[in-house]
Amino acid sequence: MAAKRAEFDFNNEDICLVMPKHIDLERMLISFYMLLKYDGRRPVTRTERQEITLQYLSDVLATQHNDVLTGFATHSDLVQDWLYSDLVDIVYRGRPDKERPTSPRPLHLNAYKLRNPRYLKDYRASEHLYSMIRSADPELLRRLREYLGAGMGLNNEDTYDGQTELDLDTLLIVRMVDNPKLKEQPAGEIGKLASPLCDGQARLLCNDLRRLLVYEDRVPRPVLIEYMRTAFGMHLGLYLLRLFNQLSGWVYEGSASSACLNCPVRPDQQENAFVACPYAFQHDGGKSPYRTLEIVVDMGSDAQSHMAELARSSCSAHYQRMNDYVRAVFTTNLLMDFGKSYTGERLLGQRSQTVAEALELLGRSEVEINVHFGQKIDEFFARRSEGDVELREYEAIRRMEGLTPLQKLVELVSLDRTRYYRKYLVDLVDSVSMKNHDSGLMRQGKGRSNERRWQMGSRLLEMLVQIAVLEPVGSGAALSFRSRPLLVDEFVRWLRNRYGIVLAPDWSGATIQDYQAFNANLGHLKERLREIGFFTDLSDAYNTQAIQPRYTIEAGVMV
Repeated sequence: MAAKRAEFDFNNEDICLVMPKHIDLERMLISFYMLLKYDGRRPVTRTERQEITLQYLSDVLATQHNDVLTGFATHSDLVQDWLYSDLVDIVYRGRPDKERPTSPRPLHLNAYKLRNPRYLKDYRASEHLYSMIRSADPELLRRLREYLGAGMGLNNEDTYDGQTELDLDTLLIVRMVDNPKLKEQPAGEIGKLASPLCDGQARLLCNDLRRLLVYEDRVPRPVLIEYMRTAFGMHLGLYLLRLFNQLSGWVYEGSASSACLNCPVRPDQQENAFVACPYAFQHDGGKSPYRTLEIVVDMGSDAQSHMAELARSSCSAHYQRMNDYVRAVFTTNLLMDFGKSYTGERLLGQRSQTVAEALELLGRSEVEINVHFGQKIDEFFARRSEGDVELREYEAIRRMEGLTPLQKLVELVSLDRTRYYRKYLVDLVDSVSMKNHDSGLMRQGKGRSNERRWQMGSRLLEMLVQIAVLEPVGSGAALSFRSRPLLVDEFVRWLRNRYGIVLAPDWSGATIQDYQAFNANLGHLKERLREIGFFTDLSDAYNTQAIQPRYTIEAGVMV
């Protein structure tokens, strides 16, 4: 008999708002737009909403805007084909018996108004992203709202102002949502969203988004929004990999790190910001066994190469940290539950509200704590019968010496539920890392024998280069950026210091074969940069082998 839900409850918004499920990033953006438009509140429609179909969208364009969209009524079949192929996200695409529209593509802030909510689940990923930005850089929310809502007119009106220049796809989406039947208002209260545990990763996300907004008048709107979607996915993945280590480290050390509670990571002020993070591998003096591992990325396409094997080993090491994270979540949840009880409140001197406050109970030896969790263990076994297959394993844990009742209870619940939650955590990291996509950081071949490996897609590389070639000027409210050439070695070092992405590791015990793989990997990087138009070998001179900005940004471009 399995443990009851009260014992293995996993989702805790104080740890992470994102639920361990597969997430579609484009649909997550649509949900994010709702929060962005109304400052964290959900919209409430004033009229009854009907299911969105291609026929419905075609009819809206033909009837509501027949004065400017001439010919749409007489060519409805062509309009629907256009919507299907370019403008609308489709669930189960290619399966006529099941495919349904989810929403227009996220090219405009109001695209969410024409959505089918049943197909648009993002498992709170949009709330987590909104929380990260609100916590690290609340002014950025206004900038994103202005850019994504372009053409809405004064006071965020939901009608097109007729003056703002928009690309054809975005303009058609604006026309679709310019419909009196879609009138709405924000919900009355702003929902409480817990702040992220890792402030440094949130600040890094915001800094990247500000850099991308520098290109708002230079890069086509669909391309820039794709950059943003790629950045959201990459940072969600990096946040999760860091969180796996951070929470496990807090539990291992018996308390929340003081450095985390007063995060020293300032990407807008420091070139190597994570050197001060106790759970970052860049921190040379770090002693924690839960330092976040470097991400060794293969830039080649040969899955059988030595570099690919190193990338597989690196990926596997990251995924192995999930088991400890699951235990850490169970430990934290049990402590938070106890901290809210009368006994826990009396021991702490206050009612436990945060993860850090609950973890203060770790290492304390009060009798009440042992009695409380001892009773929980008795309840755990009271629901089991002699026929349970795993009863002997449970009993072995119960009889283990040197463990506190809390530790025994965590082990018992982990035996029941680790495999289940690990499966969904794997799905979550795979999806936000955009596995096997050109915007992703991961590749895995078909078949069970093929393991995951870190590999950078060309669209992700392009976005990172666009960010890297921008040099900050000033700080704070006066922060601006300008573009400049960047040596390849400088770019490689920048990736390592900023994201933990390593193309040529600095290993003291590296073999000759390793060094050959590293050199080949740098060669593959140059080839990829050349393919996407950022790198040209003008000569053999080292100082001419630089990444060239695609757009010239003069100093003083404010974000």
